[in-house]
Amino acid sequence: MSVAGIDIGDAASCIALARKGGVDVLLNKESTRETPSVVTFSAKQRMMGTSAAGAMTTNPANTISQIKRILGKRFDDPAVQADIESFPFKCVTGPSGEAMVEVDYLEKTMHFTPEQIMAALLVDLRELAEKEQGTPVTDAVISVPVFYTEAERHAMLTASQVAGFNCLRLLDETTATALAYGIYKTDLPENEVINVAFVDVGHNATQVCIVALKKGQLAVLANAWDRNLGGRDFDRVLFDHFTAEFDEKHKINVRSNPRSAYRLLRACERTKKVLTTNPEAPINVESLTPDVDANGMITRDIFEEKAKPILDRLLVPVQRAVQDAGLTPDQIHNVEVVGGSTRVASVLGLLTSYFGKEPSRTLNAKETPARGCALQCAMLSPAFKVREFQVQDAFPYGVQFSWDKDGETVTSTVFERGSHVPSAKMLTFYRSEPFELTAEYTPDSDIPSPAERHIGKWTVGPFPAPAAGGKAKLKVKVVLNLNGIVAVDTVNMVEEEEIEVAAAAEGGEEAAGAAVAADTPMADAGAADAGEDGAATAAAQAPAAENDDTATAAAATAPKKKIKTRKTPVPIRSETGELSKEAIQQLYEAECEMALQARIQEETADARNAVESYVYSLRNRLADSLSSFTTDEKREQLKAALEKAEDWLYDEGEDQAKSVYAAKLAELKKLGDPIERRAKEAEARPAACVALRQKAEGYLSLARGGDPNFVHLSAEELEQVAHEAEAALAWLNEKEKLQAAAPAHEDPVLVVSDIEKKMDTISRVSDPILSKPPPKPEPVPAPAAAPATAEDAGAGAAEGEGMDTEEGPPRVEEANEEDMQE
Repeated sequence: MSVAGIDIGDAASCIALARKGGVDVLLNKESTRETPSVVTFSAKQRMMGTSAAGAMTTNPANTISQIKRILGKRFDDPAVQADIESFPFKCVTGPSGEAMVEVDYLEKTMHFTPEQIMAALLVDLRELAEKEQGTPVTDAVISVPVFYTEAERHAMLTASQVAGFNCLRLLDETTATALAYGIYKTDLPENEVINVAFVDVGHNATQVCIVALKKGQLAVLANAWDRNLGGRDFDRVLFDHFTAEFDEKHKINVRSNPRSAYRLLRACERTKKVLTTNPEAPINVESLTPDVDANGMITRDIFEEKAKPILDRLLVPVQRAVQDAGLTPDQIHNVEVVGGSTRVASVLGLLTSYFGKEPSRTLNAKETPARGCALQCAMLSPAFKVREFQVQDAFPYGVQFSWDKDGETVTSTVFERGSHVPSAKMLTFYRSEPFELTAEYTPDSDIPSPAERHIGKWTVGPFPAPAAGGKAKLKVKVVLNLNGIVAVDTVNMVEEEEIEVAAAAEGGEEAAGAAVAADTPMADAGAADAGEDGAATAAAQAPAAENDDTATAAAATAPKKKIKTRKTPVPIRSETGELSKEAIQQLYEAECEMALQARIQEETADARNAVESYVYSLRNRLADSLSSFTTDEKREQLKAALEKAEDWLYDEGEDQAKSVYAAKLAELKKLGDPIERRAKEAEARPAACVALRQKAEGYLSLARGGDPNFVHLSAEELEQVAHEAEAALAWLNEKEKLQAAAPAHEDPVLVVSDIEKKMDTISRVSDPILSKPPPKPEPVPAPAAAPATAEDAGAGAAEGEGMDTEEGPPRVEEANEEDMQE
């Protein structure tokens, strides 16, 4: 069994499996650990990951990337509008104002939610894991940016359900990185903590996390981020530089052509990587436009000068994280960098200058979050036993609840910024009718859009009126769960009733027992002191004692007042960003349909490739290894049929159903299989003949050679073995002569299957005879015993005296298994 950790990046994704022996990041079909976060649609099918990456240049309008940027967001969000300007695909408004993508799929225009696109990416990774593991993989922990809001987290959970995953937790990317770092650290102090800064510069966003680590646990102290600052901004610096240069040099407008712009952007990304270790780097883009091959050169100094505004912005979340943690740069023990864009030399220089120490690169820049998620999934799964390690995560936002009280709105902060994840709070209300609770992020939370501040609304009630009248007392439990999602968990109406309970009933058996224990010693003591002479005294004191007992009993049975609490569950109706089960089921069914369509297309493509491969392979072999196994006339006929099939493939057979390709392959094999069969027979026949001959001669030697191991066999049995071997040799000699006289282009007279049958016949007849064991020798009779004398009988009787008694040493027997178990 295994569980998965998934890191969906804006540009690429990784999946890791936690299984016996450790955590492994999986290789995709192209033998790389990073799978492009791309989904493309065509007239026939949908493709994801490595299969879809090439479509970004050939079919950019229907190829979706960077879907995390619009997941769970509204179309009118300013951040979405800013991102749309750089997307090569089209975004539209959904029925509820959400952002959706528009593509041409199955020869018609279709709209898909970001959750569906994200689910497609997750399906691609799940299939990769299941192919590697050989069994279904369902339990997973998925990473999300630390700044994801309620709506975005709900959307990711929806995507995981549509993809067939059981998401045990949404884990912040920075926390996943810290977990993957801390759990393997064996030199952490036991009593003191060390502060580590994790800086993640991804494709689109930068995240900084300050973590306190000690042996067996980590605690997140602070998080900071810039959701619009990442590697793409450095790519844009180079893109703008070379666009201006090429526009001036070649008089072209690269930005007006999406394909040209994308190809130049990819070339700029490669140039950026070269500049990380070299003072200058070239750029070459063949056929940037149909008539232009563009090339240029840039130095690292020019690049860093143009990127200075970006570097200045990068320092802001770093400073804010350290400040929010209540630390200074010199109190940071270590700085760890992850994310592909941390390779930029100026980024490392900036961090070194601020912290006063060079950042460490002990973590894999792109795989670490997936590893951390896999570890967290193993920790949450009951099927795994993981090293004890406590993760104390912190919520980056504050959450406040609002409600109406006497016609006025009351707002109270329930979860402060930095609250532990998970957390729970209990609120108490006194109400006589149903009411509403509204949750929002606090004003000091770094929420980019006012519309994203809203978390949800819950309607509490209806509930029955209290038996005593007045307002009902309601206990509302509010939770911040493992996914970073706020919810009203339960509401109970609490009723307190004062009831009278008899003291004996209240005390129960223990109280009664205590009363008996307290009274009895007094009576026993009096009786013991009086002794026989004290009888009169005891009798005289009896009335007084009886009166005391009566008073005590009256006090014990007097009723006492007790508060009894009764809790009644109250219904809750929620209005949050979570989709209904019916809506999720519809998305799941749509995903299954697209997956089925893709599988049909893949099988059809395989069938077409099988026809094409057979045509090329058979045509080449007809001129080489198969030439002697057919006549010239039939060879030319077959070549003509193959050529006709090839023309058909690239004409009307270009787009056919799977069954049509299967029928075409069967038609061609009907012509080619006899020739291939003759060639295979000719190749395998010599070895089969040698094997049969050796076997027959071996049996013949055993039957006629006088072997002493077979002297117990009758002459008839040995003759039967010899006869079978001689018959096989005679058959083989005759068939070899006929086969030698037959031409190679005709069906063979001697086939390998007949030779194998003949070998089986020899073994079936001879082996039972030759394996007969020799008869067992007759037993030798024992010598007769000498007659006993009278003296011997007397001695025996004397020795036998006392044999029926139990005197003498005991007999010792060897214990069997049952005795040992007892």
